[in-house]
Amino acid sequence: MALEGMFRLSHNKLISLRDPGSCRKVIRRGKWFAAFLLAVGSAFGSPGGHARAFLLASPLENLAASIPVSLFSPGSGTQSVTSKGEGVETSDARVEAIQAAIQHVHTPSLQALATALGLSAEQIGRRPFEDSEIGIEPISVIRGSGVPEAVVKWRPPAQVGEAQPEVEPDLYLLSWDRKAWQASFLTPALDALTVRVLPGTESTTPLIAVVLFRGMTAVPYPVIFRFADHHASLVWDGRKPASLYSGYDYGSIQFEKAENAEVPVMIATGLADPGLLVFPSSSERNRRGFQVVTAYAWQDDAYVAFRTEYSHTRDYTLYRFISALHLRDFKTAYSLIEPKQFLKTDKPSLKLFHESVLKAWPEFVDDRIFEVPSAPERNSESHIFVLKLNDKKTYVYHPTFTSGPPYLLTGLTRTETSE
Repeated sequence: MALEGMFRLSHNKLISLRDPGSCRKVIRRGKWFAAFLLAVGSAFGSPGGHARAFLLASPLENLAASIPVSLFSPGSGTQSVTSKGEGVETSDARVEAIQAAIQHVHTPSLQALATALGLSAEQIGRRPFEDSEIGIEPISVIRGSGVPEAVVKWRPPAQVGEAQPEVEPDLYLLSWDRKAWQASFLTPALDALTVRVLPGTESTTPLIAVVLFRGMTAVPYPVIFRFADHHASLVWDGRKPASLYSGYDYGSIQFEKAENAEVPVMIATGLADPGLLVFPSSSERNRRGFQVVTAYAWQDDAYVAFRTEYSHTRDYTLYRFISALHLRDFKTAYSLIEPKQFLKTDKPSLKLFHESVLKAWPEFVDDRIFEVPSAPERNSESHIFVLKLNDKKTYVYHPTFTSGPPYLLTGLTRTETSE
């Protein structure tokens, strides 16, 4: 079930990873499984030197228009950071291996290229490329060139009569230079991945985005390459800690054209991991939780976080309420309730709220971690959460809310269970 209060991305303005608007896709790669959600949430910009987080009240039509021109830097700089991931010698050996396999292909035919790599006709195209361990997909890096480039997940074939374990495939970019195919090593292809050419202008050097989905929660990690002279070189790697990129569980990466920028805005979406209110770790989280969306602008050959927003759900109200009380910020917590209903009085006040919290729920101002039960609730409208005090005693909280955004708390009762 879709999370309540979610805002859709404007798909006609975005390059989607795959199937915009779909809710969930399961990819199987050998022994590895990952379920991930695509096309969720919405992101919008606001000025500031650091990423800001605040509540999304209503969808805006154009993220790019709200980002100051001064934040963007040109995408066609001459410098690039070339990295081979596992060392120059290792990646050079891989390039030599694939170049040896295609050295006799002197035609721009993709079928001939696939045949030289030991791939069948069924392994050509976007779907087999994304859904299989090996495959080849044509992509148009330079429009109007006549011959598309190709990305291929490929492993060297085992030598005849030689017993050796099957190696994992690697990802390469292949480009036709009118005489032969030139290969560039991109990254190991251990994870589910997608490849997209970023929209740009005629004056910019083309950029290619490889998005890898890692772990059982399919966190997306974008890697950006610059394409020039029939070769790709690494520019920015979201897998590196220095990138300051934050990936989200069951997330997606999308790119939106920015009116005053040569490189599109990157939008990362996924499930929030709030910390003080822990949601079930399973991919089957029912309808509980809330989405997080971060917009990144391209600056100095790197994507820089610009703004973060959260979907407007009842669980987000709960998280903000718990966080505010954890910090003893009673004023913010008071702003998240409907005072008369919550305090059951015609004369509510911040002071009365403060006193009520300390008397009825002192655990909220302690260093406590609350949880959302993993078992489905019989009442689909319930938003219960719990606090486990010890092995046998648990507090169970039953919040109620106003009927629509901003979903203010109208009540909170607590029961106790013992095992």
